[in-house]
Amino acid sequence: MRPVTDGAAFIGGFVAAEGTFVCSGEPPRFRFAVALGALDGQTCEALLGFFGVGGLTRSARRKPEYDDEVIFAVQSLRDHLAVTIPFMDEHLPESHKRQQYVVWRAALLEYWEHHAKRVRACTVEGCGEPRRAHGVCRQHLYARHGV
Repeated sequence: MRPVTDGAAFIGGFVAAEGTFVCSGEPPRFRFAVALGALDGQTCEALLGFFGVGGLTRSARRKPEYDDEVIFAVQSLRDHLAVTIPFMDEHLPESHKRQQYVVWRAALLEYWEHHAKRVRACTVEGCGEPRRAHGVCRQHLYARHGV
């Protein structure tokens, strides 16, 4: 067996073993996470550094026989679209975890396209300010109403 020399391939395989892709709640929240015992917390820190998005959560053991826990998690829809999905599409190996990921990704993309609340730009040509009422920004709204 050859050693893995590509960091991205290693992380893809590690996620296949230890990662989770969860969609829960209403409205749905999409979460990619890796949870490890506190002794392996540096691995979660390395994942945070590698991906450049997400965060770490440290928690005490839930039962005496358990270990303390460190969780690396990404929950932002924009971070999933910009980082998680492109990485997993390219580097997550064929596995049961990839099958779970494909279902999770489809649900996330469906939600993003049809249900997610997003700030949209003013409809006045050349204006990039966020929309408020009637599809225009505050400045154009006030201009219409003589304020």
